[in-house]
Amino acid sequence: MWNKLFKFGETPPIRLITVLFYAGWIPIAYKAVLFGEEIYRTNTYMTTVKEGYFYTAKAVNDLPKGFLYGVVAFAVAVVIWKIFCEILLIVLRFFESRK
Repeated sequence: MWNKLFKFGETPPIRLITVLFYAGWIPIAYKAVLFGEEIYRTNTYMTTVKEGYFYTAKAVNDLPKGFLYGVVAFAVAVVIWKIFCEILLIVLRFFESRK
């Protein structure tokens, strides 16, 4: 299988696009993690904390919002990547059928 994968003209377009699609998940996941981390760091909410005899407000980073935004960003990016790969597969099949 690996011999066919690295030779030009031997790999069918569906296998090539499948490998490209799943390999594209790595940078998508990395960027989604960075996006979720940025949302976590920049969004805060106020919570009450007891300090001695008094209650005061303290700003806390919003972890659930950062996690949720990261997951949503990953899901949306994977759908966009899937559409791009499907269009690329259509183009490759068109050129393959014209041989």
